[in-house]
Amino acid sequence: MSDQYITSEDHLPADTAGEISLQVTDQETKHIFTTRARIAREAAELDDPDPLTILRGPHENREERWYIEIIEADISEPTVDEATLAACFERSREGSNVLTARGADVKTLVSYLVETGEYDSVSTAIRSLLGEHLSETRPGLVDRYVELRTEREREEAEIRLGGGREE
Repeated sequence: MSDQYITSEDHLPADTAGEISLQVTDQETKHIFTTRARIAREAAELDDPDPLTILRGPHENREERWYIEIIEADISEPTVDEATLAACFERSREGSNVLTARGADVKTLVSYLVETGEYDSVSTAIRSLLGEHLSETRPGLVDRYVELRTEREREEAEIRLGGGREE
């Protein structure tokens, strides 16, 4: 890990005094993790400060320099429950592929991205944004899903070609 971190003001709790839980990005490796930490506007307020850039504004285009003292970093990604992933995979193939978020805020923002030409459709925008987010925050889950999908496609091809048997 580097000694410089980034976070969004959206991740800041209302009260930043004392010990807090905060999602940060390692500026060098781009690894996103949650940590127990103390933050302050002045380095002198912390025992072992590292620079923390807080991105502010609706487009996160304003930066503020704060400082962070990491107490405990939870940098491990949750393990993938193979059975649950496989069950979800099968259900998604059998049922509808429509997801419902039911959020006026998300709908407004995604609609804006479509209207301004950044994406061709709402579904393309959501797939892209969610895919990027999962790739950054849960790479192990994405990798295991790709492996599972590849295994299933190979099995189906073997069955179609007569080299496998249906169960």
